Amino acid sequence: MGEIIGMLGVFFVIGVPMLALATRFALRPLVRDLIEARGPRAQDRETIARLVERVDLLEREAAERDERLNQLTDAELFRRQLEDGAGQ
Repeated sequence: MGEIIGMLGVFFVIGVPMLALATRFALRPLVRDLIEARGPRAQDRETIARLVERVDLLEREAAERDERLNQLTDAELFRRQLEDGAGQ
């Protein structure tokens, strides 16, 4: 009986902490990979949000340029019509 108590004492004093450390180091990379696989990190979400804002801004600027170009084209067409009408 004394041998069993001694073996259990050694197991609980040395074995359990060693098992806990081994489990922690073995599971840590697995848990990290699972977390990364579930979705983007907060930093990645912020980066994506900034990129979406930049794309929206670029799209608005492109639309404004198109509008200005259309206005300039219409103005040039009107000027030519006026010159053609005045030249006759």
